[in-house]
Amino acid sequence: MAGGIRIALIPGDGIGREVMAEARPCLDWVRSRGRHLETLDLPLGADHCLATGETLSEATFATLRDTCDGLLFGAVGDPRIPDGHHAEAILLRLRQSLELTVNFRPCLPLLAEQDGGINLEVFRENTEGPYCLQGSTEPGRAVDLAVHTESAVRRLLEAAFQRAAERRRPLVLAHKANVLKHGHGLWVRIFEDLHRAMPEVEARTMHADALLCALVQAPRSFSLIAADNYLGDLISDLSAAFAGGMGMAPSLSWAPHRPYRCAALAEPVHGSAPDIAGQGVANPVGMFLSTALLFRHLGWEAEAADLEDAVARALAAGARTQDLGGTLSTKEMGQAIRSRLGT
Repeated sequence: MAGGIRIALIPGDGIGREVMAEARPCLDWVRSRGRHLETLDLPLGADHCLATGETLSEATFATLRDTCDGLLFGAVGDPRIPDGHHAEAILLRLRQSLELTVNFRPCLPLLAEQDGGINLEVFRENTEGPYCLQGSTEPGRAVDLAVHTESAVRRLLEAAFQRAAERRRPLVLAHKANVLKHGHGLWVRIFEDLHRAMPEVEARTMHADALLCALVQAPRSFSLIAADNYLGDLISDLSAAFAGGMGMAPSLSWAPHRPYRCAALAEPVHGSAPDIAGQGVANPVGMFLSTALLFRHLGWEAEAADLEDAVARALAAGARTQDLGGTLSTKEMGQAIRSRLGT
């Protein structure tokens, strides 16, 4: 991307604020490398909602949509707001209204004790399925509606096929079209249509329950997995275990058709983890790796690669937070990574 870049930062709730604080200096580091970067700090989250009543106002959303190139997001979710409406109004609103259809979740084990032969990436549709928040609760009956549109399904699968073609890696579609004949039937039809257009890509469909069993038994046999919002969420969370746990898992969501200036959102997979928030024990690796994914999306390949290398070298030197069996605090782990960038 030519010219200056503007990134919004939304630390959010719980450990989101803690891990964001460790990754934030990486933005100063890219400036020191000659990148023109402006940041916009937004206080959105439970504290702001409880103090002001605002979740994500139309004015704030318009600013993000029209003046920012991407977002770094921590996490949302707070037990003080038990129905989670502020989380839905912030994160799901951003995903859906910015049309961030493609959610990319790579799993690349970096720990010496993990299986280094695993190299897995999950492409998850990010705006529809049962996460469309349409449904009802009645006496003795509850309904959650799953919506799948051809436009969103095709965008996600086109991104997955493109990745498979570029990397020359096999692609598997996880589905349950044997039961969910309408919604997942649409997924299978579009997948097969794209495969006919790109026969050079090794691609197949697989029932999701069988895929999950095989993924546990033989994770090296999978490379790229595409799925709807719900299945993609489950599969990517399972695959995070191969990398050492949820604290190690990054993600990047983007809108391949770029309807707005703001077309990418990077966030760690782990959520706000209120049970450990404020204790200084959260693992910031997922946040660092998510930041690297955003750098790469913005065209800053060298900076993305150097940041990923700094994470890998810190882990190789034995830097570990408690979830990885170590003793480092969140701040100490962040410093171990940043010291290898020279920050």
